[in-house]
Amino acid sequence: MRGQSFKLEGLMNKTLCIAAALGLAIALSASASLAALAMGDVSGVVTDTSGAPIAGARVVFASSRVRVTATSDASGAFVLHGIDAQTYVVTAEAAGFGALSPRVVAVAANTTTNVRLELERASTGNVATLGRVTVNGKVALSTASAPSAVIDPQDLAGRGIEDLASELAEQIAVTMTRPAGGAPGLPQSASLRGPDPSETLIDVDGHVVNNANTGDFDLELLDPAEFSSVQVVYGVGPASLDGANTQGGSIDFHTIDPTEADQGLLRFSIGNFDTTAYTLQATGTDEGRLGYAFSFHRYTTAGAVNGYDVAYQPNPNDPATATTTLGSAIDATSSLAKLRYSPGDGDGFIELTYRDTAAFRDLSAPLSFPNVPSSFGPGSLFTAYPGAALLTNSPAIGVDIDAPLGTRSSAGVEPASLILRHLTNINDQSAPDVPVSLGNPYLFSERDVVGDDSAEYDRYLDDGTFTLLTDVRSEDLRLPADAPLAHDLTDARETQRSFATRYEWAPTSHLHYTAAAYVSRYDTFGTSVDPRTAVVWTPNSDNVVRFSFGTGFRAPLLTERAINDTLTAEHTSEFELGYEHRFSEDALAPTAEVDSYDTSLRDPIFFIPCANVQNGQFCFIENLANVAYQGIELRTDVPLSPYITARGSYGIDIAYPKNDPAAFDPSAPSVVSGQQFQGIPPRKALLSIDGRISDGWGFSTDAAYESVNNELNRPSYWLFDASVAKMIDKTSIALGVQNLTNQFADRFTLIGLGPEYPTPTGPVPTNAYSLPGRTLTLTITQNL
Repeated sequence: MRGQSFKLEGLMNKTLCIAAALGLAIALSASASLAALAMGDVSGVVTDTSGAPIAGARVVFASSRVRVTATSDASGAFVLHGIDAQTYVVTAEAAGFGALSPRVVAVAANTTTNVRLELERASTGNVATLGRVTVNGKVALSTASAPSAVIDPQDLAGRGIEDLASELAEQIAVTMTRPAGGAPGLPQSASLRGPDPSETLIDVDGHVVNNANTGDFDLELLDPAEFSSVQVVYGVGPASLDGANTQGGSIDFHTIDPTEADQGLLRFSIGNFDTTAYTLQATGTDEGRLGYAFSFHRYTTAGAVNGYDVAYQPNPNDPATATTTLGSAIDATSSLAKLRYSPGDGDGFIELTYRDTAAFRDLSAPLSFPNVPSSFGPGSLFTAYPGAALLTNSPAIGVDIDAPLGTRSSAGVEPASLILRHLTNINDQSAPDVPVSLGNPYLFSERDVVGDDSAEYDRYLDDGTFTLLTDVRSEDLRLPADAPLAHDLTDARETQRSFATRYEWAPTSHLHYTAAAYVSRYDTFGTSVDPRTAVVWTPNSDNVVRFSFGTGFRAPLLTERAINDTLTAEHTSEFELGYEHRFSEDALAPTAEVDSYDTSLRDPIFFIPCANVQNGQFCFIENLANVAYQGIELRTDVPLSPYITARGSYGIDIAYPKNDPAAFDPSAPSVVSGQQFQGIPPRKALLSIDGRISDGWGFSTDAAYESVNNELNRPSYWLFDASVAKMIDKTSIALGVQNLTNQFADRFTLIGLGPEYPTPTGPVPTNAYSLPGRTLTLTITQNL
């Protein structure tokens, strides 16, 4: 791809024209079908996500012509007789549960339409899409204002997958940035639709956890078993209330919640590289008032490099060599505890949360590399860092209050709610024997204390929802005085204040509007006002057209302002057009979605490199030039049978500076105007087949593709994972394999062996990162 510029203007114009033509055809078809409305029946059931029936739920079917309601009985069932056969927006509410996100449902003439509504238990987390609706066995299309992808971490944990970051890395338009290399144990952070992880917000249970040192969050050791869902929300559509300090979107993690019925599990995994893990988990509610959720997870591995003897020069100025032993062991413990007290059904709750991840990571092997890339066997000469390690401890304590307001409806639900959230998060990190001269801000000894307080008011109307949110976030960052970038950051503080208002309105079953405004005040750079809006058109239940426009920003980091205190925020404008279609009325009908976006980034923060890195990682930093992010994303689901589904996604992700040859990518060489940023693969694809077959057997296969210019600095490649599981009564036995073909299992970073990258002074070799070798894991889960 040397010297190649990636431009999508023509492709995106074609996408717009195709979407417009499809929309016109759909509109004509829909208008013709309205001429002869008949009547139909609805038979439905309301359950929670575990399948338990919900009694007393109020279900509303609304269109521009009619509005009908029903209440579920003790078995969760409800019936509507003789209603107009047309398209409706369906919502539902029940005491103790979150409101169902609107879905579009078509009631067929002269027949009974079977509907299943799944509600999620009330929570203080910030998830864009809540609940699930199936109609005659097929999932109803969402009217959310932004595209999203949902990952089931509980399924991953059951298959023995310990690394949640690896699953995120396979999603299209998600780049897992590896600022220190590709080996396990080194930091990993996600960026959406662009090269910079600090432009992506990471949210855990309604709290943004990005830090003011690197601007992102290390995802390396997140335990899948601790989370009930992970939602990737793309772009700047107003689907999320995380805030406007983002350009590419947000990733929302939601930890497990108390359940109505007592349940639990014991899980044990064993794999190669001397890997073992176990999980103890329990959730439930005692006498309907005190809910609990506990999870404890332990993970240890010797890693792909263990007891590996190499030669190195203890003193770079002395040719004499010595022998040292390299390792890549990881020893991590994560824990979660939630206690939730509710005075009664629908009366809200107060919840206390404690979570922590403590880990030791041996970095002596991940940071070391052979002096001759083709010679890395035992005894070879290495640039080595004996004893290098990373010790982390990240306790977080939260208090959340959900207080219903107003007079209860017939379903026992108040028309408004007030959610108060508090979180204190401490990140203590020690990096013994990691040289400060490496200049890697992810590998400094540091202490970062974050306090986050927010209040959210939600008013539920007949045809919409009105939300007000205010948030105050303070951060105290302490870095060692000798760290590059940190000469003024031995004790630095920052306070962020934000206010958001959002109105979601569905005046008819075909039109859905969302308008939001965010006002953000940072004591480091000032104020930003960012409006966002979206229109979703659903001409019928099988077609959704989505358009959104909005602005966002990325605040300068404390470490960046330590070099240049005149830095201001980056600002972005983005529009997005999406179309989702179901190909037939059959329960096994395929669905497809295409989304295109165009982001214009102004005043990006770029770095000018130093001649002598020992005197500081960068000599200067400033707001320079403009940057473009453009892309097209395609997703499709194809049910092959009632129990087997094939899924595919393909994305084109383009990111390049427009007009300043002096721009410098902090993780790569100087860039050429119009040249794709290094480490952002312009093309990604993901193919998977998941199945549950007879006699308790299940299986999963994944194939992930990344083109050249990927974050590993390798040629284009495929990664293959597979698993098979057997359920025997309450016991699950799963055998999983990752990196089936042993792709790039070189164990060490290979200096200068990556593809050349074009720069203003000519092609520059890159460093090739390695992946863990083939990993085989046996996992046994005992459900209690």
